[in-house]
Amino acid sequence: MTGSVIAADKSYRYIPVRIVFSVVFAFLTALSANVFIYIPFTPVPVTLQVLTVITSAFMLGSRWALASQIIYILMGISGIPVFAGFLGGPAVLMGPTAGYIAGFAVSAYITGFLFERGRTGSIFRGNTYAAALVSGMAGLSIIYFLGALHLFGYIYSAGATKTAAEAAGMAWQMGISPFIIPDLVKIFIAVNIYGLQRRRDEYNKNK
Repeated sequence: MTGSVIAADKSYRYIPVRIVFSVVFAFLTALSANVFIYIPFTPVPVTLQVLTVITSAFMLGSRWALASQIIYILMGISGIPVFAGFLGGPAVLMGPTAGYIAGFAVSAYITGFLFERGRTGSIFRGNTYAAALVSGMAGLSIIYFLGALHLFGYIYSAGATKTAAEAAGMAWQMGISPFIIPDLVKIFIAVNIYGLQRRRDEYNKNK
């Protein structure tokens, strides 16, 4: 049983398998969060979480991808060091990266939701790769929006800037612009991972 089949099949008999895969992706998110590089001018590290979150949305579908992120967040809140930088505990959700953690969960659901409808709808005419690319970009936008929004509030409330406009500029420079190119590469990889899995499913069906 593969991820893309799980996402497509709606029968109740696969619920235990979906739960297992959700837990697997929760642990993969923890691993990808801690493959990180800190950039000197920002508290937001470069990680592989975007790759894991978008891939989970393609493989598991909206609800179970969201479930995997909820499991991941609960692991972190409970004190397990699964957040980026091997951090854990509820205090992390008060820090500068909390918006991204929430963004991953929302993105997992929205990306999966858009992809589920896009690949079967008339807009992309059955082109699942186009549907995956567009839904992945939408999911990335959500991560950026929620992450930068929280970072803006964090910067502004800390009195690091004199005006809201300056805080917004800093949130852009620290929370979005350094990550655009690396994250686009991650989406491209996620789309191709899904493509490889889909071809494997089709091959197995035709055997």
